[in-house]
Amino acid sequence: MGHSFLLELGLEEMPADVISPALAELGRNLKESLAREGVSPSSVRSYGTPRRLALLADGLPGRQQGREELVLGPPVRVALGPDGKPGRAAFGFARSQGLNVELLERIETPKGEYLGYRKKIPGRSVPEILQEEIPRLVAGLSWPRGMYWRESRFRFIRPLRWCVSLWDSQVVSFRFEGIDSGRVTRGHRFLGKEEIRLAHAAEYPDRMRRNYVLVGTDERRRKIAGELSRNVPHGLTPVEDEHLLETVVQLNEYPTVLCGGFDEGFLDIPRQVLVTVMRHHQKYFSVIDAEGRLRPHFLTVVNTDGDSDGRILQGHERVLRARLEDAAFFWRTDLKTSMEERCEKLAGIVFHQLLGTYLDKVKRVRALCARLRPDPHLERAALFSKADLTSEMVRELPELQGVMGGLYARREGYPATVWQAVLEHYKPVALGDAPPSTLAGALLALADKLDTVTACLAGGIVPTGSSDPFALRRQALGIVKILLEFRLDYPLEDLVRMARQSLSEDAAAPDSQDRILAFLERRVRHVFLNRGVSDDVIRAVQAVDSRQSLHLRFRKAVALEEMRNEADFEVLATACKRIKNILSGQAIELDRVRTSDLKEPAERKLNRAVQETRPQVAARLEKGEFLEALKRMARLRGPVDRFFDDVLVMSHEENLRRNRLRILHEISQLFLSYADISMVART
Repeated sequence: MGHSFLLELGLEEMPADVISPALAELGRNLKESLAREGVSPSSVRSYGTPRRLALLADGLPGRQQGREELVLGPPVRVALGPDGKPGRAAFGFARSQGLNVELLERIETPKGEYLGYRKKIPGRSVPEILQEEIPRLVAGLSWPRGMYWRESRFRFIRPLRWCVSLWDSQVVSFRFEGIDSGRVTRGHRFLGKEEIRLAHAAEYPDRMRRNYVLVGTDERRRKIAGELSRNVPHGLTPVEDEHLLETVVQLNEYPTVLCGGFDEGFLDIPRQVLVTVMRHHQKYFSVIDAEGRLRPHFLTVVNTDGDSDGRILQGHERVLRARLEDAAFFWRTDLKTSMEERCEKLAGIVFHQLLGTYLDKVKRVRALCARLRPDPHLERAALFSKADLTSEMVRELPELQGVMGGLYARREGYPATVWQAVLEHYKPVALGDAPPSTLAGALLALADKLDTVTACLAGGIVPTGSSDPFALRRQALGIVKILLEFRLDYPLEDLVRMARQSLSEDAAAPDSQDRILAFLERRVRHVFLNRGVSDDVIRAVQAVDSRQSLHLRFRKAVALEEMRNEADFEVLATACKRIKNILSGQAIELDRVRTSDLKEPAERKLNRAVQETRPQVAARLEKGEFLEALKRMARLRGPVDRFFDDVLVMSHEENLRRNRLRILHEISQLFLSYADISMVART
């Protein structure tokens, strides 16, 4: 069965977004730390709430296994005399190790023969190991932000208040930042006991549950999901929102769902505004009917066991009403100013001191849209893209940037092509998000993100490991995703060049083009890797033509990934490496292969195969049939093998040597029309 170990760190309430990463890091580090000591638990369970981070490791041995360590002394040639008897060096080494010299043995090593012995090291008790390791693991946790509360100025996400450290029923004692480890934990702040003495590590989840703390994240998630379905009014459905669900799971120790309502008159406010007010400000789930229409109800998750007198719900409804009244006021006020007027006000909002105002940015984006695809509707959308930054609604709810601009443009009667592009032009915000739903929206989003990345990098605003205020990495990922999803035929090189045309002379310096391209190519690699393409395949495809559109490059990479484990392809890749090595450093006269100089049957056969295969491959590449193109290339396996078996490439006869190098050069160029296949290794 083994032993159990419980570690619980009690803290002041933590932000919801740090709990899961901290638990994952703590659990991973504990496993790695124990593994270095030769100790492996059967399982490590993670538990976390806003007030605690906990690990429960089961199946631990009582002691680590003893081990043998080879201790080397002096070389035999120094330690032993001509007669083979120990000399001063041997006696000195034995004395330093507390041994009789007779216990030393001759040990063969790669550096020669040495005197030494095999030292028996007994295993330590696992609690002793944990006593040393746990403080180091806790201190090593990384946080996106931290605070200090003691003179030591030790930084943590929130102040530590207690620490439980139990080996079965025994305390593993240590002191960390003024806190002594023990067996006392705490229940729910209002519903549970102030102090809970744990008798055994294994009882932790059950004892906490009886004190209104559901330490298991999955248990809290199931409770919330079940109550969301049960508490919604009949015939209605809560809006699915995985991100909000994960947030409320981490905000509560004993979650309970309550259903409230608001005045139906507020439904005149655009749906996006209502949902944002409820979701972002109040952490409420919206409710819809069977037709998908928003209804005047909401679901809230509270950290208690119920609301028997309804006072909690009344408080939530009162707060929401005030929020919605503000939103209604902002909506009515903003409608009094036209989109054209808002555009003029952008001259007073600074984008960046080196890059001008938002009006300057809008002009750059509009010019870039015109270069991408001349279209008056697209250019109008670009002009309006940042207009809502001057609105009262966006000042109050920054999450609605772009969305409000689209809604205001629709209200003024602009075509759907215009307002929908504005509404969606911030998409995708993250790699997992959907891109804009229309081509105009995709082009506007592409131009906006491309301008931000290009202008910032050209102006010397480069993201670091800890700082990326303009979210340039995320913007670049959005560029890649849009190009892939919409299969846009713009090479990255051309896109950067077009974006740089609107920059100042210094920012558009030639060296900025290479810096920006390199930054974007790193994001391309990240997206391709995320979609299952191996790094060597990515490099092989990129090596031959970085100007190719990303969606074609990706399709090539996918086909190459699929083909790489075929037997024919493996041999062919090996041949490509061999051809590359032979051609390296050779001066090749770029002339047609002379059939009169083809003396051996194997080279004549290979030449015929190459001449037949080249147009077949070109035709398949032209049609985008990339896997079939690779299969046609793979048919050269036999002729290539026979050529290397039967023909001496570097013949002493110059005309034969040159002709054979030309054949290899043609084969190399054939493969390079697809990728540098020599860079691909079989998995």
